[in-house]
This record gives sequence, structure tokens and C-alpha cells, in this order.
Amino acid sequence: MRAGPGQLAVTAVHCMTPVGLDAAMTAASVRAGIRRMEKHGRYRDEGKNPVTVARIVGIEHDSPDTAEHIGRAAAMCLEELLAAYDCRGLGRRCSLFLGASAWERPGPRYEEHCRDRLLDILRRRADGDVRTVARGNASLHFALEQAATRIASVPSEPCILGGIDSLLGEATLNWLESDGRLKSSSYGRHQGLSASEAVGFLIVEDLECARRAGKTVLARITAWGLAEEPQPRAAGGPGLCAGLAGACRAALDCAPDGDIRAAFGDLNGEESRAREWSIAAMRCLGDRRERLRLWKPAASCGDIGAASGAVMVGIVAQGFARGWVPSPALVFCSDDHGACGVLVMEKGGPQT
Repeated sequence: MRAGPGQLAVTAVHCMTPVGLDAAMTAASVRAGIRRMEKHGRYRDEGKNPVTVARIVGIEHDSPDTAEHIGRAAAMCLEELLAAYDCRGLGRRCSLFLGASAWERPGPRYEEHCRDRLLDILRRRADGDVRTVARGNASLHFALEQAATRIASVPSEPCILGGIDSLLGEATLNWLESDGRLKSSSYGRHQGLSASEAVGFLIVEDLECARRAGKTVLARITAWGLAEEPQPRAAGGPGLCAGLAGACRAALDCAPDGDIRAAFGDLNGEESRAREWSIAAMRCLGDRRERLRLWKPAASCGDIGAASGAVMVGIVAQGFARGWVPSPALVFCSDDHGACGVLVMEKGGPQT
């Protein structure tokens, strides 16, 4: 297990999901319980039935090719994030830590497909670089650790954290279906995940530097915990559910005093994931879990894989601003290949 206390400021968020083309729209859709699921037009499960999926729609120059589609969405998302942030200044250097699926998962490497495009966008505004963090659903949490180390050494330089993923590539769908994991709600398989896709980005920086520069602090990240599940889903057999519990305990041990009021997780409709969180909550939150409001964005936008953390941070930041997410809040993710991460977010508070 690894943990980190901190006071990192979230100063910009943006995402594109099946239920919104920005963070505000996505957050509002999740809050309202809006769902954008559909039957896959071509793919069939082992019973020859269509599976339930979700897809980003309405972006410019849409493409039927999954990798090109996600690459264009990621470029648009980063461009719009930086355009909105320019008035507050990006600084002379800015690293982008880009979350992606675990190397072991079959399917396209979306980060490789769009890396040059993202690097070009970044370098128009700063002397930047793009670093891949391939830890699947927990990529944002592991990227946060790397960004915090960099910011601690150079407080004046912000970092961008991102996540891109699609579970709609045929090789990925085949891998999931081989284990009977795809949801086909109209044809008898009511449990399972709805394959989806999303991109998300956020800017984090040193809290005091951000406040001195007069930047709007949307939220503060005050602690995080990282761990590895000793027997992950992809390894086969029943999981021990130790990884997420360990990450949760590590984060809460480093968090400032305060009762967690809400939790946002990448629970995707699978029983194993619900069990994993239930054990983590029981071990780490005790009686407090009864008062905790649990939000599951995948109920609205499907399983978005490595984009989960970045998108949920954006939802929480928007929820803080509009008063429907209480502070502090947890954001937790766990990946099929073992990576687990939990972070604690609090309201940004007044500038000083």
C-alpha cells in the first residue's frame, strides 16, 4: 500500500461521456439518473443476442473506427480544457499524465493512437510532455501520485491528469464476453457491465500557488491511497477484496479529520465489484457507511474503464460547485488487473 496526504488544487475539469460533452452536463445527467444505453448494432453475445452499450455521440467529425473516434474526442476534450484555462495561465511547463487500460487487457491502445495529437495541443501552450499511466480503472489515482511528486519539487508548475478508454473495441468485447460479463438486459442477462467509452482531463496544482495566482479552486484533493489486489479478477477465481480496502484505509488514515459524506465509485453492475466495495466500506468506514451517499456513474454512462477516475473527479467538482455533493467525498476505483485507488476530495473553499 502507498498513501499520500496533500493539498492539491483542482483548477479545471472537462470530460466527454455518453451522457454529456462536458463535466457540467455529465454531472447533471448522473445526478438526474439519465441513461444513454443502447443495443450494440453489430456485436452479439454467445447466445447471439445484442449487448447493452453506451457511446459518445454528437462530437465533430465522428468516426465508426473506435480508436479514431476516441482519439478525436480526447483531442477535443484537451483543447477545450486548455482554452478555458488559458486566461489563468498554464505556465512554462506542464506534464500530462494520461491514464489508459492495463497492458494485459486486449484491445486497441488508445493512448498510443492519440499521444502525438495530445502532445501537439499541449505544446502550443507550454513546454510539455505526455506520460502514460496504464493502470486501468485506477489510472487517475496512480497518475495523481506521480503528479504530486512533480508538483512538490516544482510547485509553480501545474500538471494535467487524464484518462481515455473504450470497451467497445471488438477484441475487448470478446475478452469480456468470454467470461460472460457483458450485460444484455433485454435478453435475460441482467447482471454485468455495459461497455462504454469516455475521455476526461483535469488540472491539478499546488494549492497555495493556485490561490496566490487568483485561480478558482474547484476542489481540493487532500489524501489518496493506492494498493494492489493480491488476486485480481483477471487472474481468475474469487478475489480476496483486500486491494480496495487497503487503498481506502490508506487514504482515510492520511485524510484530515472529517466524516466522509459521499462516495463515487466505478461500480459497474457486476456482483464482484459490489462485493469488493461492500467489504472495503465495512472494514474502513464502519457505522459511517450507513450515512454515506453512494453514487455509481456507470449506471448512467456505462463502464468507462481507465477514464473512470478523471470523469468522477469532474463530477464531484461540479457537484461541490452546485451544492448537491457534500464534502468531503471519496472517489474509488479498482481494475480487473489489480490496481486499486481511493482519493479524498473537499470543497475548494475561499481564496486567501
